[in-house]
Amino acid sequence: MRLVLSRLARSSPRYPLSSTLAAAALGAGLARLTWAGEVELDGAHFSVLSWILLVVAVAVAERRVSSRWAFSVAAAATAAGVVAAWGVLSAAAAFGEPLSQEALRFQAWTPSVTSAALLMAVSSRLRLATGRTLRWGVGTAVIVLLLMTGHASDVARVFAVLAAGLVATVGRSAVPGADWRPTVQTRWRSVLASVLVVVASALALGTVMPNATGVLAWTGAVFDPVVAPIASALLIVSAVLVMRGRLTGILLGGAALAAVAVVSMIELVVRPILEGGIVWQGLTGAETEWQIVLLLSGGLPAMAALLLALGARKVIRRPAPVATPVDRRRLQDVLKASGDATFAHMATWAGNSLWFGEDGSAIAYRVRDGVAFTVGDPISDDPRPALRAFAEFCETRGWTPVFYSIHDEAASALHEDGWARTPVGTDAVIDVPDFSLSGRRRQDLRTAVNRADREGLSAVWTTYADSSAAVRAQVDALCAGWADEKVLPEMGFTLGGLAELTDPEVRLMLAIGADGRVQVVTSWLPRHRDGELIGWTLDVMRRDRDAMPGAMEFTIVSTVRRAAEEGLPIVGLSGTPLAAHEGHSVGWLSRRMSRLLEPSYGFASLERFKAKFGARHEPLWMSYPQPLHLPRIGPALLRTYVPTLRFTQVVTSALRVRAQGLASASR
Repeated sequence: MRLVLSRLARSSPRYPLSSTLAAAALGAGLARLTWAGEVELDGAHFSVLSWILLVVAVAVAERRVSSRWAFSVAAAATAAGVVAAWGVLSAAAAFGEPLSQEALRFQAWTPSVTSAALLMAVSSRLRLATGRTLRWGVGTAVIVLLLMTGHASDVARVFAVLAAGLVATVGRSAVPGADWRPTVQTRWRSVLASVLVVVASALALGTVMPNATGVLAWTGAVFDPVVAPIASALLIVSAVLVMRGRLTGILLGGAALAAVAVVSMIELVVRPILEGGIVWQGLTGAETEWQIVLLLSGGLPAMAALLLALGARKVIRRPAPVATPVDRRRLQDVLKASGDATFAHMATWAGNSLWFGEDGSAIAYRVRDGVAFTVGDPISDDPRPALRAFAEFCETRGWTPVFYSIHDEAASALHEDGWARTPVGTDAVIDVPDFSLSGRRRQDLRTAVNRADREGLSAVWTTYADSSAAVRAQVDALCAGWADEKVLPEMGFTLGGLAELTDPEVRLMLAIGADGRVQVVTSWLPRHRDGELIGWTLDVMRRDRDAMPGAMEFTIVSTVRRAAEEGLPIVGLSGTPLAAHEGHSVGWLSRRMSRLLEPSYGFASLERFKAKFGARHEPLWMSYPQPLHLPRIGPALLRTYVPTLRFTQVVTSALRVRAQGLASASR
């Protein structure tokens, strides 16, 4: 706050005098309400946390907008909240309402009142999904404190948050993606998770807040101090699982809520009725109101359990559908019309699920740990409608949509709608009409071609099925031998292997020596547009240990030359995972995966190899709803690429990385 005030002092000529006077008046009023002798302070053990939260909220607001905006919103929303709470509670207390009289015994302002208002206001300046998550967190916390403690500051916090939502809209520009609305399933998950958190908080805070007078304070008070934290932890775990659409969360949360409801009803309702503590006397009188509070305290956990049961079917995560023969035939039609993207043909690979849009688009994807990763861009002439429709489809099934290895057009469209993105690689594309072996930079390619001519190395353009049995056996051995040399298992997802190159649509360019020995195997995926073949994309690259130096370069050059003869404009060298973009560094997720996978898969050397061909590099992105999802996305992506990865293999790879680092440092 000192930082805020100092900045305001330096900019005082531009800061309205009326705002300064209003802030001063607000400060005096808060001091009067907070430190007046007739009110009590809230628990001292929460004061430090409350002030820390205020500092964090101010820092976030200053960083996202400005100091002036943060101070103005804080002053206006806090003043509105405190005044409204004081007015409502005073009016109710004047009519003898006991809860209001009890609430007024405590201060009407705490730092958390301003903190909640600021965070709610800041949420309007964040990306759509991130802002929605922040509002959910603030709203849940506000409800928890209101139902639990029931002090004047808790009422003020509610009004301040509502006021902040209005104040923050003043002068606000349009939020990217504001027309994206959460699905019914997403809303249900948020509601049920909030309900579980509210009950869990009542149990956790019941033993540490002796001055609590809220409705749920009675619920927390009836539980043993040893049992309450355990039940609270179970409910919190259930809330996390429910947000991820897990059936386990429903079952665990339902069992815990049922137990809490039974104990609460027995202790707060049944026992007092049997002992004569609850006697209905009509709708008037303070004593009757306290009895209603007891009934609510005992009944709210039961209502929460009922709500969880009603919403169970809407929140459970569904399994990914298996592609049917009908889906695959439909996909072939889409590929012929719009399959010109780098990864388009990879949609046909086994293990992919398929989604089709109403506009004739298609998306291949794989679901791992509740995260749906797309196989590149939507197969469509215009990706925008497919992006939104697929994201909504994922939400209805309980998955987090992640558009993986997409190009600038799709990534920019999502970024404009408020999605986060991070670089995950580059796509190398050769424009066939412009390709040439002349020039200093193509010396390695000319050398490889000339040596192949001298040594009788032939480039054979074929398919796996059309190859002889002897050639197929050598191809199989090359692919198997390459995989056996790796510490980690062979990668999949957007990287093909032996199973993928047997596709009849896929062509092979083989480098075969004069002795009939296969030295290099490359596979090429077709790219179509408007029913016509327009190019090929490199997939599998396998080289024999004793192959001629430059044999791989010779094989790729031969493919480009053949494409030129056929009049095809594009030959793609495919994407290089985890490679940095020009002008952009890879994110922390890509860096961590690169350190783990580089010793076995050599992505850095692959990027240097592709640079020999003078291909243009197009950035590849991963777009996801909000940064908070990254801790889940990282492990899920690794398991998508390497489903059979074991912990011991990870340790071995990490030790190899360390050993190589030490060896390099000692040189």
